[in-house]
Amino acid sequence: MIKYYGYCGDKMEIIIENGLNLGLIVGHLVIENLENKRNRNKRMDKIVSALQKEVKENTDLFLEMDELKAYREFINSSKSVIESKETGPKILVNLILKNDYLPKISRVVDCMNIISIKTGLTISIWDKDKVKKDIVYKLSKGGEKYWPFMGEEVELLEGELVAIDNEKVLCLVRYRDSKYAPVTIETKNIVVHIQGIKGIKKEVVENALDELEQLLLANVSGETKEKKIITNENTFV
Repeated sequence: MIKYYGYCGDKMEIIIENGLNLGLIVGHLVIENLENKRNRNKRMDKIVSALQKEVKENTDLFLEMDELKAYREFINSSKSVIESKETGPKILVNLILKNDYLPKISRVVDCMNIISIKTGLTISIWDKDKVKKDIVYKLSKGGEKYWPFMGEEVELLEGELVAIDNEKVLCLVRYRDSKYAPVTIETKNIVVHIQGIKGIKKEVVENALDELEQLLLANVSGETKEKKIITNENTFV
């Protein structure tokens, strides 16, 4: 069961715009004073190796999750400047199938990728010190700059579901994070968002947030400062 952690410092607000009827559920987690590293420790190597084996032996189980189906319905329900209709978890599964291994980025990113593959959920992680004030989930007005990882900077169409801070687009929920607030080896404080949409249960997001928190704390240390589940109707603590 998820526990709520308060925070006495410069606390950001997570806001889902009124009238946003997309069944959006956000698992919010802040961890500070972490030690990110490029290499995997023996524990992570064991987890990743077991996951890679399971993906290759039971591919259909990972590609036919109810969560992926919910994301596909969401993606197909609206237009986007991004032509790809692939979800983040499916992209990761296909990387394992294509390369025979999950690319090694950093311990923080590895933790995110592990839980995303296992749960079929879309996850964002940002450098907290590069996020300017509040994070708002809303539909784009059109013309906002978005610079996706593994892509060129584009202008969003009207009506795309995004997370933004006071200055920039942090992610396109149907696709992936932007390059504006990336986590690097030097990052000390992170904001994690697990994003569920219509068709994905709150309990699934809640359990994934718990699992990701435990994995991060075990491999990059740090301490949890904020943790909660947010919808446009209620905040579950």
